[in-house]
Amino acid sequence: MYILKPESRERIWGTPRLHEYHGERPIEKIGSVYSASGVEGVDCQIVGEEKTFGMLVEEKPEIFGLENGEVYPLIISFTACDENLSIQVHPTDDYAQSVEKKIYGKSEAWYFITPPENGWIYAEQQIPEKSIILEAAKENQYMNILKEYPVEKNDLVYIPSGTIHALTKGSLVYEIQQSTDITYRFYDYDRKDKDGKKRDLHVEKAIGTLHPEQKVEKKTFKMGETVKQREFTIQHLSGKQIVKNNSDVASVLTILAGELKINETTCYTGQSIVLLKNEYCELPEFVEAVLATPKRYWADE
Repeated sequence: MYILKPESRERIWGTPRLHEYHGERPIEKIGSVYSASGVEGVDCQIVGEEKTFGMLVEEKPEIFGLENGEVYPLIISFTACDENLSIQVHPTDDYAQSVEKKIYGKSEAWYFITPPENGWIYAEQQIPEKSIILEAAKENQYMNILKEYPVEKNDLVYIPSGTIHALTKGSLVYEIQQSTDITYRFYDYDRKDKDGKKRDLHVEKAIGTLHPEQKVEKKTFKMGETVKQREFTIQHLSGKQIVKNNSDVASVLTILAGELKINETTCYTGQSIVLLKNEYCELPEFVEAVLATPKRYWADE
């Protein structure tokens, strides 16, 4: 098994609340603490080693249940915002393959540790016609067509690739996403970056991959529950127990609350442990965690 060191990323909509999830203290506005990631640009260091997660996967893909050239298929993060995120969509598998030359697109799910202040996020749209959505994009009139989707603490919202969405102010989530880390922005409230420039929009690509007929899925992610999606399986764990990876592909155990020891190393809230096939660790009584296991569906289809 491998213990990972989280990577923090500053965002204009970020928050100091993520310091509680192993976020870097010098960064005030943290948008995401990447607990497990092995992609270019966000590659977590392996605790006690000089290598990163991505480097080790590239060198020894077989021990992670992967093929040569594959990156680890999931990114796990804690994401939170003190302002609304941009209105966005992620590429579908077809679009990612044809346009971005990636193996798969980016579906994701949010488990709400803290719900948004207003009680809803943006997800889906009231009007399904792409032409009307495109016209709204040109006029910055998204608020007239987007759906305010209600969420509460402990809700799990699955967002299939190609679905319009955005977290709203106050949210703090455990986020699981496919490692094709590509986001197309429809609208960003005309915000400017630290250099005073408006952030880039990607309206043409966003419209190209958008599937307006799609719906998000919402359910309560209770302790002990397992949720299976096309791209991954996640288990919500709490209480003293043995956690084992029964999959051929490496799983990621992420600490939502509390801490645990592996040999002489203490793992804190916000950290992740990579469990290879048949590996296991003991969860202490007062720890809450999520075990995430990717599915290599693209190899089976």
